[in-house]
Amino acid sequence: MGMSVKAAGGGEEGEMGPVAEINVTPLVDVMLVLLIIFMVTMPLMMNQLPITLPKPSLSQPDKPPEKLTVDFDLQGNYFIQHNEDAKEGVPYTDLPARLRDLADKNPDELVTVCADKDSIYDRVVDLMAIVGSSGFSKVTLCP
Repeated sequence: MGMSVKAAGGGEEGEMGPVAEINVTPLVDVMLVLLIIFMVTMPLMMNQLPITLPKPSLSQPDKPPEKLTVDFDLQGNYFIQHNEDAKEGVPYTDLPARLRDLADKNPDELVTVCADKDSIYDRVVDLMAIVGSSGFSKVTLCP
């Protein structure tokens, strides 16, 4: 480790003070060693990752995915809409049984839960719980 000593300006003629300078030689040595280590180990790491990419498909899907929407309004009316069909009004007491029937047909179907922007949060959570307990595994909220 080196330190240069120079004469301090403005002091007595024989007075010398330390001047701190960074010695960059050890820093460069360490950086070169790290660079060599990474250059040697990187090709070895790249060969250990087997990747299987999906094959592109040129065919179009036959039909659009199933779409099931469950929503309610501020008056407490619940509705179920399957794909682009008309909304079907369902009483709250019959909602779990109706959703269970739909889940038996297609449990992997994505169910979208919608609500009015002024509705109470607890009712939205309750509706999501009903949809989840009826057998659907994919539940999302309306944007």
